[in-house]
Amino acid sequence: MTSEGGLSKDLSHGKDKSDAATLSELFDNAFELFNSISNAAEPTNSPKVQLDVKRAMHMFEDATRLVSMVDMFSDNETFEEVATENIKYFLLPALLGKLTNQICGTNDRMHLVKVAEIYFVDFLKRLKAYGLTNVEIPDIDSTDEKKKEDNRHLQESSPRMLQEMVTNRNAKLQRYQQEKDLESRLNTLKKNLDNTNIDDEIKRDYFVTLVKLYAMRIVEDLNLLKTEKSILEGMKGMESMHGSGAEAQRTHKHKTTAPKLQPIIITRDEVQKKVFGAGYPSLPVLTVQEFYEKRVKDGDWPDPSQHNATHSRCLQDTANKDENKDSEDDEAVLKEEMEEKDDPEHLERARAMDEYKDTHRRGWGNRYNRS
Repeated sequence: MTSEGGLSKDLSHGKDKSDAATLSELFDNAFELFNSISNAAEPTNSPKVQLDVKRAMHMFEDATRLVSMVDMFSDNETFEEVATENIKYFLLPALLGKLTNQICGTNDRMHLVKVAEIYFVDFLKRLKAYGLTNVEIPDIDSTDEKKKEDNRHLQESSPRMLQEMVTNRNAKLQRYQQEKDLESRLNTLKKNLDNTNIDDEIKRDYFVTLVKLYAMRIVEDLNLLKTEKSILEGMKGMESMHGSGAEAQRTHKHKTTAPKLQPIIITRDEVQKKVFGAGYPSLPVLTVQEFYEKRVKDGDWPDPSQHNATHSRCLQDTANKDENKDSEDDEAVLKEEMEEKDDPEHLERARAMDEYKDTHRRGWGNRYNRS
């Protein structure tokens, strides 16, 4: 996916066009890394692939926080009001869910399955809220509810069970055909993206097709995770029956316990968290503020209480560690010296910017040809 310009929604709330471009670049770089992981020749559990998985997840998490901070997706807007450049951010929970599903080397696979399910359901719920898909979202029942459902199915008559199997098979075939059609259309549209004079409608059609394609894939992923959950639960039951010996207890003691992964969804507060990201009560879903506090606690981002606001750096620079801490100060000093010396080149740039602002009012830009 190519890197696009700014967000047409005001990143406001004090954010300028360069912030938007950096968010777009952050997402595009992460998406490129995601695709390289999907096409990697190495096995998923190889150290290199696992390192890439974690890197991509951190980048997508940072992008999710930025999208949440600017309230890019609102409950009271329609899809027609979403800027073309912003459609790709619908994919954030889907991509995070797929990466979560690729994490290896953990003793608690069930936890990762539940986290991936939360991401996938959040993705499909938001698409449904915007009218982008009408797929049926599979239930992510708890273990007890799943057992009750299985018992109910066992008590049902054979003809009804056969009818359900036929219905599920037909739905799967229909999704498969729709997925192939979307893939074909996406490949056709993708050929036009390199055109600098591409029409906005074609670009919008490309992103919409991409999102709908992932919706089809995520439904299938949810069904696979549901099956895996039942298998994992069965294995857990067998371990509880045969793993009560002293040797099993010693093995359990030596297992390494890593901090559990917590999903971060596109939401700012607790109210929005109840609407999207519905999952398991025992599995916390982080709001953007909780996510930020967690990153500060882990030492990934600077503590604002110990960092002078004048010398603070933007989130993207901090996350990517691409800029020196004093670069902004040096640039400001250099600019001040050039102004004092009446540097001709600096004056010429300043006059050109003034002329540009006179003919380009703030807020003008991609308006989808609206009058």
